[in-house]
Amino acid sequence: MASVLRRGHVPHPPSGMSEFLDEVYTVKGFYGPWASLYRRRNTAHPVAVSDPALLFQGLALGALAPSDATDPAGEPLTLMEGPDAAIKISGRTLAPPFAERHVERHQIRFYHQGEYRLETEFGPFDVGPGDFVVIPAGIIYRETPVTEGAPGTILIFEMDQPVHLAEELWDKVGFAGFYREYSQMELPEPPDRGVGEPTRVRLRYDERWHWFDYDFDPCSDVVGWLGDPVVYKLNVWDMPAIGTADGFLTPPSNAVLWGEDYNWFFNVLGPPAFPSSPPPKGSMGAPAHLNDYDEVWFQHASEFMPESAGDLWSLPRTVPHPGLKREVAFPPNPPRRINEMKLNFDTKSKLYWTDAAKAAWFPDPHVQLYTSLYGTHVGMVPDEAKAVRKH
Repeated sequence: MASVLRRGHVPHPPSGMSEFLDEVYTVKGFYGPWASLYRRRNTAHPVAVSDPALLFQGLALGALAPSDATDPAGEPLTLMEGPDAAIKISGRTLAPPFAERHVERHQIRFYHQGEYRLETEFGPFDVGPGDFVVIPAGIIYRETPVTEGAPGTILIFEMDQPVHLAEELWDKVGFAGFYREYSQMELPEPPDRGVGEPTRVRLRYDERWHWFDYDFDPCSDVVGWLGDPVVYKLNVWDMPAIGTADGFLTPPSNAVLWGEDYNWFFNVLGPPAFPSSPPPKGSMGAPAHLNDYDEVWFQHASEFMPESAGDLWSLPRTVPHPGLKREVAFPPNPPRRINEMKLNFDTKSKLYWTDAAKAAWFPDPHVQLYTSLYGTHVGMVPDEAKAVRKH
């Protein structure tokens, strides 16, 4: 029997559009069985809900105040947390009086705003907007603003699962996955500068802060290293987005990093190639969908709606994620880079908003999801997005 079956009226493939709303259901994130439903109404927009946290919710990182933004000994602000993962924001503007080590969780540190000197046991990096650095659990690091007092925003993804390059996925398809290559990865090199000054190392262990004091600097005394690239830097603008003639591809089609057993995916989504198939076969945008993962979306850059840069959204597994599609259109010549960039974090872990984050939620997620995130995803302007039929 064929693996893809049809029943009832199927007006178009998942990439297309018609008068019906399509909702894709998937298992194991996007890597298991799937089905596409064609509906008359949108189940992503209930008229009432017992707990607003069950809906998609978003906020602007600029509305938050992590304590490390004003206190050199402060700490990042936790926005969402679950048993296996957490999302945090750092706004460090002053040099910390310590180095740091997270004993239990691996980190992806994404630099949205500001320039920093990131020192690690393996060597230093200079980091700025668009860079992201992988720091495994147990590694000592120190993050110092290049310009003291300058504003900065660092989005931190913490996971129990180790971080792997997604080339383990793309190697299975050989050269067909050539677009996702890691040759522009930057590796740290230890500087030759002696043992440094006495240093306190702040440890995060068993959900508490602890510390060690050393009579040297653990980020200075290493003279060399040998082994796998466990600490490294990449930049989102070096990661090309992909598309098809018909349009829609799933977020993990743009995976850069991932966790074991498909536990989580870190996806980088720049503007994809413009589709060329008209409706009903093709479209711009994405269908509504529901699966067994929680999704976090972050708007790093948007030329269509620059005020949405820095917006963070959670699309939980409890409600379908509303789609938004429009007819295919081509950008004007000459070709140029479109300044649009999103991060997507898909995880098996159930993520829960903290009270501090809830206080900064946008007032109307049913509208603002379209104007903040989806509107830019398909090149729509806010007034057009507000007019989308949601019921």
